[in-house]
Amino acid sequence: MKHRHFTQYLYLLYVIVLVEGYHDVWSAFNLTLDGHLHDAKPFSLPCFSQYEGEAIPSNPGLCSVVQKNYTNSRFRAEYYHGFQNNQDEVCLTNTTAQCLLDPTNTANQQAFVNKSCNQGSVSKYYVDVRSEKDVISTFKFAQENNVNLSIKNSGHDYLGRSSLEGSLALWTRNLGAVSRDPTFVPEGCPAHKVAPTDTITTGAGVNTEEVYYFADAQNVTFIGPYGTSIGVSGGWVQAGGHTVLSPVYGLGIDRVVQYKIVTPDGVFRTANICQNSDLFWALRGGGGGTFGVVIGSTHRVEKAMSLAVVSITFKQTSANVKKWFTIITNNSLPWAKQGWGGHIRPNSLISVTPLLSLNEAEASMEAASNFAKANNGSAVIEVVPSWLTFYTKYLVPNEAPVATPRFLASRLVPSSIFSSEEGRSDLLNFLQNALAQGLPPYIPTDTPFLYPYIPQSTSATPAWRGAVWSLSFGVDIGWNTTLEQRTATLKKQASVIKDLETLIEKYGAEVGSYFNEDSPWTDNWREKWWGLENYKKLEQIKKKYDPKELLGCFKCVGFQERSAKDEFGCYDIFT
Repeated sequence: MKHRHFTQYLYLLYVIVLVEGYHDVWSAFNLTLDGHLHDAKPFSLPCFSQYEGEAIPSNPGLCSVVQKNYTNSRFRAEYYHGFQNNQDEVCLTNTTAQCLLDPTNTANQQAFVNKSCNQGSVSKYYVDVRSEKDVISTFKFAQENNVNLSIKNSGHDYLGRSSLEGSLALWTRNLGAVSRDPTFVPEGCPAHKVAPTDTITTGAGVNTEEVYYFADAQNVTFIGPYGTSIGVSGGWVQAGGHTVLSPVYGLGIDRVVQYKIVTPDGVFRTANICQNSDLFWALRGGGGGTFGVVIGSTHRVEKAMSLAVVSITFKQTSANVKKWFTIITNNSLPWAKQGWGGHIRPNSLISVTPLLSLNEAEASMEAASNFAKANNGSAVIEVVPSWLTFYTKYLVPNEAPVATPRFLASRLVPSSIFSSEEGRSDLLNFLQNALAQGLPPYIPTDTPFLYPYIPQSTSATPAWRGAVWSLSFGVDIGWNTTLEQRTATLKKQASVIKDLETLIEKYGAEVGSYFNEDSPWTDNWREKWWGLENYKKLEQIKKKYDPKELLGCFKCVGFQERSAKDEFGCYDIFT
């Protein structure tokens, strides 16, 4: 890894191995882990001269390293305490329970001079998982000592599920094995039942950039998420897993064929269509951090492919944004039928399809391209030779920013809205109203629109199927905001989403969303994230494999509202 040389440096200066001087119970636990239990402090601590209200020496040299890499997704992914979204580090209901820098200017001393760095939601202790044995030992310890648990790989979770105040964390980043099997058959499956499939198997710590380079070297294409450091075995694929190639090749849950997992009852299991098939179904949409700790997963891959790409940017003005929204609402359904998948903003579009030639792509995107050029913008339409080329040229420079508490709220927008002039007009008006309220839409057009889905084969919301957009609105909670400001911002976001739900229901569709990119305060979340029929099945599977409720997270399967204030008080922001 590019930043791997920092690991030992930070490890020696910043992470304390639990040995002597700690409680005998924890010391004995550490022996069962071969020394994989560690103590953690917040990511930004080296810049502070107070920790939990007590004076400590700051570390200018290490602070400089943190400041330089504060907004670097890859760097953060290398450390347990390096969460991508700061809501995993803070307690939202207590504005002092945090340890953050100013992401717009990491040298801004107002953030850390004469301020206390407080632990927030960062676990004080974590297990650096190196094998399933570490997880089995941790589950046993947690059950015997009534310790709450949390699970993290790279920490991209928007709902704050990668951490839990006061928990013992399991960190899976160092499960880094990756391999290819061109003739993979799920374990326990007879050859006559399942045809061999070309696959890549990844450890739970393998992230997107690593698997994309590995797949390219193997002359195959791994269908994965839009980011550099997202784990491909974790919350992404366990919750649904959209990608800009999903319109043609499906969601991550459509492509995973096997999991290796330690369930909370302490058993290391293989889950596929032939073994523990109920658990396999649950892991394909039920969400991460719920049914166990995934040690690795196996995914179908595609042959190496060329891709038609369009990249459009222009200067957004009050005069031209309506025309832009008109173009995208009028063309989104035809684009979906041509396999285009990407991201649209009020001033840009990046999209890709494996189905069109260069001439066909230019014709398809003519209206959008002409608009950009007429508004002093640019439009590039080309065919690139591989997914890795698209990744390095277009994805890396445009991945989502990190290092701020950023909350998303989204809904899946069905094709029925795009199928009539009235529906498109209503959607256009909605987009304009949202923008007028200071909430610019972020539009992933990466639903599995063309994928030949087998009904009930996965546990994610059925609303994915037939949707054209996963329309999202993001809000940032600044490092120095008050509780009142945080609440007001989140309420405005919720109001806009409620208007979107009304629009979806008007056109006869069930309201659903991709819960990895939805608000933690979503109402009727069971229906919207899974559908009640799926949720009831998921809850039974949860009870089967986690009978003692060892794993729990905010609004995960099995969550009970009555326990929210006591167990998840940092999210009790509206009461």
